[in-house]
Amino acid sequence: MRKPLPDYYAALEIHEDSDELTIKKAYRRLVLQWHPDRNPSDREAAEEKIRLLNIAYETVTNPLKRETYDLQRAASKKRKGPLKPRSAPRVGVPKEFMMQPVGHPESFVRSLGRRVVVHSRGDAPDANFQSFFLGSKFALWWLPEVNNMCRIRSLGSKARGDKRAAAAGRAGGLNMAFDPHKAKTAGAAGGEVRMAPANKGQKADSVNFVTKASPICEGALRFESASQRGQYLAFIPPSHLRVVPFLEETEDRVLDFLFVDFASMFKFITLQEVLEPIFSSEAPGTWIELSKLQDDEAVKSHFKEVMGKEVWDAEDFQAYFEGHWATFEYKPQEKVARLRPRHERLAKRLRATPKAEEVVAAVSQSAEGDLQNLPIGALARALTALAKASEDAAHAQTADESTAAQIRLLAALRAVKLKGEESTDIPAFELLHSAEKVQELGGDNPDDTVLVQRTAAARILASKAAHAANKEGGMIEAGFTLPDVLRFLLLPGTAGRDMLLATACVPLFEGRRLPEQREVLRTAKERNSTNLAAAAGTAVLKTLSRGGGPTDHVAATDDHVETVKEVAQCGVRLPAAAALLRRMAATAKPLKLAEALMSLAQRCGPGQAEDLQAIAETLASKGFGDFSPELLLEIVLASSKNEVLEALVLPAASAAANILSKWSFEDMVKLLLALARRKSLFSPEVAAALRGAAEKCLTAEQLQLLCPHDLAGMALAALGHGWVELQEATSQELLRRLPHFPAKDLLTVTPVLLQAQPSKLIGAWPKVLSASEQPAKDAKAAAKAKSEALSADQLVQLARLTSQVPETTAKRDAFLEDLAERLLPKVHELSAAGRARLSAELKSQGLGATAKKVALQKSLSAGVIQQPPTSQSEGQPASQKRALTPTGPTGQLSKKQRGTQFRNKKRTR
Repeated sequence: MRKPLPDYYAALEIHEDSDELTIKKAYRRLVLQWHPDRNPSDREAAEEKIRLLNIAYETVTNPLKRETYDLQRAASKKRKGPLKPRSAPRVGVPKEFMMQPVGHPESFVRSLGRRVVVHSRGDAPDANFQSFFLGSKFALWWLPEVNNMCRIRSLGSKARGDKRAAAAGRAGGLNMAFDPHKAKTAGAAGGEVRMAPANKGQKADSVNFVTKASPICEGALRFESASQRGQYLAFIPPSHLRVVPFLEETEDRVLDFLFVDFASMFKFITLQEVLEPIFSSEAPGTWIELSKLQDDEAVKSHFKEVMGKEVWDAEDFQAYFEGHWATFEYKPQEKVARLRPRHERLAKRLRATPKAEEVVAAVSQSAEGDLQNLPIGALARALTALAKASEDAAHAQTADESTAAQIRLLAALRAVKLKGEESTDIPAFELLHSAEKVQELGGDNPDDTVLVQRTAAARILASKAAHAANKEGGMIEAGFTLPDVLRFLLLPGTAGRDMLLATACVPLFEGRRLPEQREVLRTAKERNSTNLAAAAGTAVLKTLSRGGGPTDHVAATDDHVETVKEVAQCGVRLPAAAALLRRMAATAKPLKLAEALMSLAQRCGPGQAEDLQAIAETLASKGFGDFSPELLLEIVLASSKNEVLEALVLPAASAAANILSKWSFEDMVKLLLALARRKSLFSPEVAAALRGAAEKCLTAEQLQLLCPHDLAGMALAALGHGWVELQEATSQELLRRLPHFPAKDLLTVTPVLLQAQPSKLIGAWPKVLSASEQPAKDAKAAAKAKSEALSADQLVQLARLTSQVPETTAKRDAFLEDLAERLLPKVHELSAAGRARLSAELKSQGLGATAKKVALQKSLSAGVIQQPPTSQSEGQPASQKRALTPTGPTGQLSKKQRGTQFRNKKRTR
């Protein structure tokens, strides 16, 4: 469907035959009505309306433009579909002309080197009046071979070998041409038109056209390819000129072209282009009296030759300046006007909801200083326009220009941020929208600089939006709702505006539905926005409690309890959450109540002990029949560490005993170890049930399947519960695996095994230690071996345990000698507590009776030990050498070490 021709008469709210006075009055009234400053709530629509009014007024007050427009308007009313054009003799076409597609009175065909485009003045803001129209100067070169056959030449162009540029009546220059093969095979899209040379008398199928009179517009022509019948020259919006098949109609294509005598080109000059040189002759920003403008010869000539009327009076000029407020400023009382300085015009231009191509052109013509002086609103709207425009991969030059504009605008935005200006010139809601859109700059494959800077720009604009909303009276007054808070949270830099949002968003939570409040709570937690999460948590709890007293019961649905759990997981408003869950506990389902209680127990402090204890007692009375092993384990682990939850131990142990066979060995060991700490709370029935379930699950065959870590844990759990038979079975399995058992896990259960079979254990320990010290094949194996080997402190602990064996045997003494030998090179690795324990052991009958006693004592007292090699080079300064390791028995530096340390510091000064 074709885009309709703009109705300028309807835009001005006048009839086609309205006189000049009526047109002026209508323009004045509408300009005042739609001035953007008078429509702050819908400024974008107002700016678009003013733009249309200016074009309409410029057209209907210019006789030539109005005549052309009326002709095209009449043609658009006659158009009823793809009528077949009739053949026609040569028509009277000016020798030098400008081509306009019918239905587009503001657009002209232009030749830009070898490219051919269709532009309006607004499409080429970087071209001045002369350069714009010089590229639109064409002529027809008639050929004798066929009636009405011609070539369309760009006057002023030169082909290779031409001595002079093409002119009317003279051969040469560049002609409109196309690729016949592409036009034939491309279907409705057709083939792109370009400029190409074609000498006189040379047969060139790609440049020859047959003219036909338009069936819909008097005086207009159509151009059919002389070599490809049925292929016509067509304008395809927004700017393409192509050769397309007549029968394959596409949206918005135009086959008919009007011809405007190039001699009347000057009549297309606008009043703004006449006034700007007058203002530019003065200092920038100078106010000029209106009378001086009215008496200027250029102004008089424009009104007489172009507009065909007398110079306007003050009232008409005032309406004009109001309509062109972005370029001029007018004071009606003093009757003076000024041309806004470049940065002001640039700001107005960018704030007027520009198109992407307008932004690129404006930025490319602007200095860095002008860009950095732009207000935040102009930068935001310009960046938004660029973000909305999709990249055209077919035009790399356009993409490069757009990228350059993006980089310059993003840099200017950061400069505005450094100035610290908090005032904004566009609404906060629009700033937030710009912050979201700016992240789309460059599309999915942006320039590296754009990728980095667009994140910073989004952070700046979001912060500006939050501050602007605060200055506009609050979030509600600025037009924000609760879902908009999520938009703030999803933008970069959330932490920097956390406190501001938390304060400003409180009114937005009032009266909102619980799911919306929970969504803000979750997102705030994910984005580490602590203060906003606290505000959301407060609102959520207030909604749940419905204003009841601290002891009033609150009906608890699963969703409500789950909500309290989410508040607890966020770590905010814990006292209020604990109190509310206590009010819900009576009617809450056990499973949901347990999950919420566990979340609270992990984070609450002593101040909530009473509430937690009451919730635990209520939960214990409900039973744990449908609890999963994971939840039961979490309950047992929490209650084993927190006395407030003691009420949960008995029902949890009972429930676990009933389903212990479903547990994994790892979780089973954790459970039994944790319950061993609270076995005093067991009833005889629960203790017996738990023991029976454990013995049933952990038979001798099952114990063989346990990993070393779980087997060691099970030995400790059996010892803690006093289950003698299971303890003996576990010990036997441990001893069976010796010496192939990890040293650290074996150290954990050594106190248990020393009571069962000390001789076998002591005999196996040297082999276990040697296995953990074997040379590794690669770095990964070396790291694993290092993590499994005993540290120096653990060797001292092992020596202490061994020395406590009551019977003195040769095997025990030999093992202590071995430990002393292994410990000697590692004395420097001991912690302060380890050094103290070693000092005590050397005074006992354990390590104190070994041959290495004296060497170990010297190592502790004087630090005379074989130091491991360091990675430092020989020429490294003393100040960069490894720090001294304390060698005193109390874990402090010895007197000799303190002296060395003092001399090193003095030397470095």
